[in-house]
Amino acid sequence: MASSRAAVLSGVRTRMALAGVLAVLAAALLAGTIVLGMKAASASREATWRDEALAAGRQTALNMMTLDYRTVNDDMKRVLSSTTGAAKDQYASNADTFVAEITKTQATSQAQVLSAGLTGGDGDSAEVIVAVSAVVTNPQVPQGTPRYMRFVFDVTNVDGKWLVSKFGVAQ
Repeated sequence: MASSRAAVLSGVRTRMALAGVLAVLAAALLAGTIVLGMKAASASREATWRDEALAAGRQTALNMMTLDYRTVNDDMKRVLSSTTGAAKDQYASNADTFVAEITKTQATSQAQVLSAGLTGGDGDSAEVIVAVSAVVTNPQVPQGTPRYMRFVFDVTNVDGKWLVSKFGVAQ
């Protein structure tokens, strides 16, 4: 009887040890899954802000270069709605002169983005470079004249929306 009792105790200890090992393995698996999930979520957030910052730069470049004397006031509003801070102030301060010149010359411009890239940033701000080509027409040049621009934008996340906060032209 003593040997059968010892065998039962040995079997119970073995099962308890096995259960302990399985519990440790399950905990390790759970921890690994959580870490991988957090890394994937972080990578997804980074990809999202990068895509959004780049899209804001691309769209602002198009807005700045796609203009029509018949809709120039709406065109200007579109540019101003995609800017903030110094960029908005800079563009707004020249808006009246710009509108008058486009209207006087009856100019139109159709633009397309040739390429764009993010040179750096984080979830709050980034630098975007955008190369744009446009064909500018007016009554004196109805076939149009090609124009090429390379913009450098600082974009800032303002309440979840990426806006151009500073801009310049790359040489």
